[in-house]
Amino acid sequence: MSLERVTITIPSETLDAVKSAAEREGLSVSAWLSRAAEHAAKIEAGLAAAAEAMAYVDPPTPDEQAWVDDFMNRVTQPTPTAEPSQGAA
Repeated sequence: MSLERVTITIPSETLDAVKSAAEREGLSVSAWLSRAAEHAAKIEAGLAAAAEAMAYVDPPTPDEQAWVDDFMNRVTQPTPTAEPSQGAA
């Protein structure tokens, strides 16, 4: 793998957060940003592939969409936790 030097401009607050995250993980800022950029590029490529694939699929029926919406609400909401007991009797 070849490496290239680039100059970027980002907000100071973002750079501070990146420096802190890189330090916590024992990485250089360059390594941390490279990993983050690679991750973002993979996500973008996946979203583009999904959008392309969706061009060949009929839109969901109202019932199918309701099922997906319900499922997504259930899996993205925090699970309620039991109240801690107030002491043993």
